Amino acid sequence: MAKKLSVPKKGTEKAPEAVAPVKSPREMMQHPKERKRKVYERTTISVNPELYKEFKAYAATNDTTVTALLEDAMMKILGK
Repeated sequence: MAKKLSVPKKGTEKAPEAVAPVKSPREMMQHPKERKRKVYERTTISVNPELYKEFKAYAATNDTTVTALLEDAMMKILGK
């Protein structure tokens, strides 16, 4: 006699486990808003340390990054 197959009751089957996409170390360091941009130019600037601390705190309180603020400011100045 053939073996009876049992059908799992509704709601008892396991959901497939989600596999997180593999991120590079660079992507893991970036703010989510920055990940959308594709091309970066790393550079060094000299800034008054106290001014930088205030700017960094401003970025944090506005849920953004120093990089994003600087890029937005540069685009605004250049009219882009």
